[in-house]
Amino acid sequence: MFRKPNRNLRVRRAESSGEEEVEEGERSQVERPKRPGGRGLTCGTKKKKEEADIEKTDTGDAVGAPSGTGGLLSFTEERAGEEATFQIKKPSVNAVIFKVQKKTENVEVPSRSPENDSQGGSHSEQEHSEPEDLECVKEEGSVESASTSTSPSASPSPPSQAVEIPDAKQIQAARRRRNRAQTKGDFLSLNASHEASNSSQSESDNELDDHERRIKFAPGMKTLNEQMAEEMASGSDSGSENQEDDDSQKRWEELQIRKAVKCPQAIRELVLRGGSPPRVKRHVEPKLPLVTMVDVKKKLTTRITSIQEVHRSHLLDCEKYTHDLENSKNVLEKLETSSGEQSFTFFKKMKIYVENFVDCLNEKILQINELEAEMFQILEERAKILLKRRQDDLRNESAAVQKLFGNGVTSDVETSDDKVENQIQDCELRRRKRRQRRAESGEEDHCEGMSSDDELPTDLENNLQRSRENILGQCRTIFDDVHEDFCRVKNVLRKFNEWRLKFPESYYDAYISLCLHKILNPLVRLQLIGWNPLEDVTELDQMPWYCDTEEFCFTKEEHENNIEENADHKVLSAVIEKTVVPRVSGFIEHVWDPLSSQQTERLVCFCKTYVLENESSKTVKDLIACLDSRLRKAIEDDIYIPLYPKRVLEDRNSPHSKFRERQFWLAVKLLGNVTRWDGFLGEGTLQELSLDKLLNRYLLLVLLNAEPNSAMVTMCSKIVECLPQSWFKGIEGGSSLAKLANFCRHLEQCVSALHKHNDRESMEKLTSLLMKIKAQNAAEEILKKYNLILRTAT
Repeated sequence: MFRKPNRNLRVRRAESSGEEEVEEGERSQVERPKRPGGRGLTCGTKKKKEEADIEKTDTGDAVGAPSGTGGLLSFTEERAGEEATFQIKKPSVNAVIFKVQKKTENVEVPSRSPENDSQGGSHSEQEHSEPEDLECVKEEGSVESASTSTSPSASPSPPSQAVEIPDAKQIQAARRRRNRAQTKGDFLSLNASHEASNSSQSESDNELDDHERRIKFAPGMKTLNEQMAEEMASGSDSGSENQEDDDSQKRWEELQIRKAVKCPQAIRELVLRGGSPPRVKRHVEPKLPLVTMVDVKKKLTTRITSIQEVHRSHLLDCEKYTHDLENSKNVLEKLETSSGEQSFTFFKKMKIYVENFVDCLNEKILQINELEAEMFQILEERAKILLKRRQDDLRNESAAVQKLFGNGVTSDVETSDDKVENQIQDCELRRRKRRQRRAESGEEDHCEGMSSDDELPTDLENNLQRSRENILGQCRTIFDDVHEDFCRVKNVLRKFNEWRLKFPESYYDAYISLCLHKILNPLVRLQLIGWNPLEDVTELDQMPWYCDTEEFCFTKEEHENNIEENADHKVLSAVIEKTVVPRVSGFIEHVWDPLSSQQTERLVCFCKTYVLENESSKTVKDLIACLDSRLRKAIEDDIYIPLYPKRVLEDRNSPHSKFRERQFWLAVKLLGNVTRWDGFLGEGTLQELSLDKLLNRYLLLVLLNAEPNSAMVTMCSKIVECLPQSWFKGIEGGSSLAKLANFCRHLEQCVSALHKHNDRESMEKLTSLLMKIKAQNAAEEILKKYNLILRTAT
């Protein structure tokens, strides 16, 4: 392998006298201590060189001794009798230390023999093969030796003589001669040749050995003469040096190209000799799949489909933009045709109207509240009178019957005071009147105790009626001083309807539909002051405010098609929820009598018609809570079943038997009124009230002590009629509800008792009752046991 030619470094030696050189050598030896384990170049002849120097210094005879032979470092063949070694020591500190030999004034440089010159030439040629880190150092030494040495034929000059420094022209001529000698062949020789030119021999002769060189690793202090000489030489050297560098670079590149061209030829020769050539990675081209017409068709179809989809989306966007454009044009036309002055006038009038309407309601709302409270107080007072009288009658009659049972007397009560006697007589008189009315109306199938005792004395009833009429008269005159646009629901809604028709966008942006029920609340409450949902025959949908509100919410077309997408459609339901339902809740809590079948039927009809749609609202939840609490209170306060011995109850005309029978049918009546709420109240709540608290606690107590006869069968039939059939739709397995287990067992015992009396008709009725409440297993067992045939379908 050929190396790139090294650049020769030229180092000028400063002009100084011999004495300055000696002082400088002594100073370097004193100031530079020896580094242990230092890194540097050592050779086998070092020790001999030091001994020769010592002998020269001691004897002073240094002129005739040939000292150059013993201190040369040669990389060629070793001389006879000397064994030179080359060692590189690894230092502990990254530094290179060269020992510079001290020069004295009496030492003269001996002339070199031709053999030494040739060895020096070969030594300079081998320096090109040394490592890169030593080349610069050696070149500096060679240049320094060349600049300071004299010609080989001249005799050595004394040390006191001034050193002659060659000028730039001489240096360039020497370099050109050396380059011509190196480029005679096609390659650079690694070994020194004895047939070198005279110029190269002269240069090699003038070079110093490695151990005699002084290598400067850092620039030192230069004298003024040295600086001036460098500045003068830099201008003349730059051009020639650049040219030489370029030439050497080109030669090196040509050699590398020739090497690369000869490399394949060397590989072929190696193959012919039997060797294996180096493996070269081959570039394998990827195999492309075969393209068929099916693939092309499939890709084209996919491309066409995607383009069609994009086209359809563009068409849809185009239609949308066209529609938006048309709408924008319509809006623009409306804006152009509409007058800003007209809209401003309308909104100004609407604002004035709303302000006046609110002021009017704020003034009249206090009177409306007072009239409403007075009417409600009258109705509550009447309900309290009826409730207190019924409880007093129950207490007096129970006490009177108990006294008769204790004294064993069945005649009139002689020990009771006059007040109790009068109350009992009044109660009996009212019963006779009710019997007479039933007889006139043709009601024969009626049980004593199921009629409502709600007749008040005539004078008290007249006073209450006059008070009601007085309050209703005040209600009619409360808005006499107000214009009709502010007191009638129809006129108020007409104003807002005009706003909705002219400016619908601002109307819906203002959320008027959410505010109308508050605006109409005082006017609706005024019309509801005379309305009693427990007694009045007039339905809610027949009132004026209801019709006007419904007309505002739904047009005729919308009402027929049941369209409920507009926000105004919920105005009517909001008015009922926020205004009517709270009033009904007050009636349930303070006025309603659960023992009255007529009041219960009307109240159930109202709730199932107008309240079912809003079961999730707070007002509806409050109504259901009032209803539950009122039913529980009626069961606890109004139901009473006395216990008498059988010997007393055998006579059905005795006061004990009649009193207990009336109380039984009163409980059956309340059971029917409770079960009327099926579909409005929860099924669990109804079963708890009707089955647990009424049937199992009170009614079964009477049935268990009754004789098994036709009267007992009638009692059981009335109880089953009160139970809703929706409770038995999902029952499977042949058994009834768990809460009806005691009642079913009692019916089975009654069938067995009637079988002893051979009353097959009553047995068939009780069996049909078992089938009706889904106790099929018990009914089928009775039919097989007694060979009964049901004549009526269950």
